[in-house]
Amino acid sequence: MEYGVHSTRYTRLSDEQLYSMYRETAYSQLKEEEKLELIQETVNRDAMERGEIGSPEVRFIDLPVNESGNSIDGVININRDMAVYSVQNYEYKGHVIHHNIDDYNIQTLNTAIHENIHCFQAQIIDGTIDTDDMKMRSEYQANDFTCSPVTLYGSKQLGCQYLVGESPMGYYMYYFQPTERDAYLGAEQKTGEILNQLTEKYGKEFSFEQYTKSVETTGFQIREQEAIKLFNNPNFKMDLSQVLQNQYFGTDKSVDPRTETMVKAEMIVSYNNLEQDFSMNKEEHIMSFDPTPVSLEEYNQSLRNPVNDNTISEDEAVNETAQMSENYLRAMENFQDLSTGDESMDDGGLDADGIEDGGIGL
Repeated sequence: MEYGVHSTRYTRLSDEQLYSMYRETAYSQLKEEEKLELIQETVNRDAMERGEIGSPEVRFIDLPVNESGNSIDGVININRDMAVYSVQNYEYKGHVIHHNIDDYNIQTLNTAIHENIHCFQAQIIDGTIDTDDMKMRSEYQANDFTCSPVTLYGSKQLGCQYLVGESPMGYYMYYFQPTERDAYLGAEQKTGEILNQLTEKYGKEFSFEQYTKSVETTGFQIREQEAIKLFNNPNFKMDLSQVLQNQYFGTDKSVDPRTETMVKAEMIVSYNNLEQDFSMNKEEHIMSFDPTPVSLEEYNQSLRNPVNDNTISEDEAVNETAQMSENYLRAMENFQDLSTGDESMDDGGLDADGIEDGGIGL
């Protein structure tokens, strides 16, 4: 059904009554179809508050263990194991391991809001919603699944404007690109407001406390401080967005050169990753791909010193931080040189193999 009117049995409840059903004592008693309608009604109201045209349809589906949800074409898919059964299922050496999610009720609420923010962003990008906030619109347009030619290490290659988080330190570039940045922060803030209201009226619950602990250890502010330290750039978020806008709109506004190099490398890696996915699976890649930063410290350790060491030259830093990226970049050597190719460029995007109408198509 996608965008439209999705009536639920909870339409007549007040916000307070609706959100009270996310208490673990209430949520755990709901049947699967009741949980689905609760989340649908939550999305209906969030969509109305944000000014979306219609409301996305919510579905429970089987998703990878590290993906709580995704959204595409007006449909929000939420991980059934998490939202319904409060578990994560891992397969290890032929055995299925079940991990209980103590705050699954609140994580489900957060995921629904996060994904609806992506739906709001999609309507901004495609012009369904008109906005006077030109800065927001420009940021989102420059962070969609479009491509642009990226010049890095003296050669031109295709790069994706949406960053999937595959290159060294890529998780932070994924997390703080404009669309994900606003979805993570917006969902965290609204979920926090709802929790505060519930706690004030009903008191503390174990699930509330577990969710709060997760925010305190892995929430937006924590990730932001990690990124600033890792990239040695207090303007990391702003520079990341500006690199994407420079690439998309053809502007040349000044940014931190080290950050620029790493974002460009991630753009190339992201394009390669998505291009391979399309070639192998013939499926559209979802906007809200949600990688988990498992062993991120080990993954980034070899890059921390050159990024944060101001005593070495820029060229030395670039060379050192590029070493891990080059394995990915070598896979791109067969890409046709953009200057001799017959790809067409329009509005800062590039139509190429598998790329149509400013987006990645089939």
